[in-house]
Amino acid sequence: MLLSSGLRTRLSQYHWQTAQLKRGMQKGKRRSAAFGSSLDFSDFRAYQPGDDVRQIDWNVYARTNRHYIKRYLDEQELSLAVYLDCSLSMGLEKEKWQMAKSLAAAIGYTGLVNDDRVSVIPVSEKGLAFSRKKGVVFANQMLRQMESFEAGESGSFTEKLPRYRQEKTALSFIISDFLEPVEQAADRLKLLQTNQQLRVIHLLSEKEMNPELSGDVKLINVEQETDTVQVSVTRGVISSYKERLREHCRLIEKTCIDRGIGYVQVSTGQSIDEILFSRMRKKGWLA
Repeated sequence: MLLSSGLRTRLSQYHWQTAQLKRGMQKGKRRSAAFGSSLDFSDFRAYQPGDDVRQIDWNVYARTNRHYIKRYLDEQELSLAVYLDCSLSMGLEKEKWQMAKSLAAAIGYTGLVNDDRVSVIPVSEKGLAFSRKKGVVFANQMLRQMESFEAGESGSFTEKLPRYRQEKTALSFIISDFLEPVEQAADRLKLLQTNQQLRVIHLLSEKEMNPELSGDVKLINVEQETDTVQVSVTRGVISSYKERLREHCRLIEKTCIDRGIGYVQVSTGQSIDEILFSRMRKKGWLA
């Protein structure tokens, strides 16, 4: 199960914070700085020729002998997308892939219960995207569809990512292990970021962060099986690996910060509740 009933209940009390809204064809629950026709009163202004006479407040007229109309807060929908890395490295460990899908499901579900327009896109030639649905009535459909997502895609995730870009999206999340060259990832993130707010969830497994290997082993690049290396694993080798991984993660984070992209690094050693309600709330993403 991607989301427990208790987690769904808790998520329904929150919403995604964003500085950008894209006006859609339907209303949502987001308050904008513009004025519209919601039921939430904003203020009065003097009547001007051409205004809708039905908006005149006759109680105010009775007190002031002047015509004033009521103004109401506009309500706009948020268009939200989640891009899920479906490369082989994401699915090598069942726990890691389950965590990735559960995070994507939690993001999508929170959007749906807030009447946001939600897309969940597996970056894969096989997966079927959950595209631009709105309303909690689509939550079960989204979860069923996501259960079928598989991580078996060969090749570079970030290289393919721009081809899956959703137009007219205000807020996008990327869930990936980013186990590929930093320069390439930076270029693709720049392309995806245009005209929207972007947030990166950098997911690694505990075994990737703290490998338990020793002796003579053959290491295989799961996404390019011809890329192998024979190595004698010692404490020094493990220490060097961890340092290089920390530097790789630091550069990914720096790339995001320099471009104004939200970034959080998480691991399978954390609970989904901790990631959502502690890490993301502290970032100001979830409120």
